[in-house]
Amino acid sequence: MAAGRPRSLAEILKQERLGNALVLTIDRPEAGNSLSGEVSQAFLKVLDEIEMDHSLRAVIVTGRGKRFFCTGGDVKRYAELKTKNELREIMRLARTVFHRFEALHVPVIAAINGLAIGGGTEILLATDLRIAAPHAEISMPQVRLGIITGWGGYERLVRDIGFSRAMQVVTTGERFSAEDAYRIGLINKISADGDVVATAMQFVDAFDQAAPLALSRAKRVIHTAASGTADEAHKLAADTFVDLWFTEDHREAEKAFAEKRHPVFKGK
Repeated sequence: MAAGRPRSLAEILKQERLGNALVLTIDRPEAGNSLSGEVSQAFLKVLDEIEMDHSLRAVIVTGRGKRFFCTGGDVKRYAELKTKNELREIMRLARTVFHRFEALHVPVIAAINGLAIGGGTEILLATDLRIAAPHAEISMPQVRLGIITGWGGYERLVRDIGFSRAMQVVTTGERFSAEDAYRIGLINKISADGDVVATAMQFVDAFDQAAPLALSRAKRVIHTAASGTADEAHKLAADTFVDLWFTEDHREAEKAFAEKRHPVFKGK
């Protein structure tokens, strides 16, 4: 890359297809893999493509290297902003990325390869499953910096680990080891050998056994149960069950069970 040339969106957010998963790697180790407006734009561009790709079973989000997953917003870029509206626009982009993670038709997995600080923790909170390296650390130190979260992190934190534990994470700003993060429910699994993407692929292997429509609808129901009302979740689950019962994939699953073979799903 020529000196001084701005990096393209494809260079700051690398894509790699692994089987039925797409790995997205924030490639800014010199900046702690921090989330700039350009990184958010890169995510949004890729998400547009992912939403049209029904061959995928999962998206894996990680950071380049072993030191940083993501250290939050790019404070150097933020320091250059002149108006509140400029900051609001950058914040809007990131919030949109996280909302689209949650609305995506496939599970999104955070492969936490190192430090997840502030906004980096907000990224993993917007994903569906979280794998951490043994050396990973997670924190939300915003109050020590005179701010709070701006991308929905507090709301998701309470949803995921409950009021009292969320209050501890937020008000102390302390760093949690991978083991402590697992203990309080922030992450699903610790990668024994530190290869977080390979460990995440174990989940993808399980997703490959599921009917694509059922997997997508199950994610939607779980998110509704977590963030909506009980009545909304009950109605959606009941309607979804009826819809899926009459799909080709369900008929194929019943036929495969009777014939003692693996089903071949078509997403129909």
